[in-house]
Amino acid sequence: MKIGDMVVDCYGSTALILTEPRLSEDCMPGGEGYPNETYYLVDVLVTEFGCKDNWATDELEIISENR
Repeated sequence: MKIGDMVVDCYGSTALILTEPRLSEDCMPGGEGYPNETYYLVDVLVTEFGCKDNWATDELEIISENR
């Protein structure tokens, strides 16, 4: 998963990836999920609404890769 890839989430919404995946703050020391959870987030541009959001990578499927 990389910048420029088009993805779809589990609800059918599509988005364009804007950032590299990063470990969620919840998974770091002091976070709500630490030390039992590990998941990554990416910033995306949601195509239906034209707004930025951050989505968990484990809920995404790549539908078009940026070359």
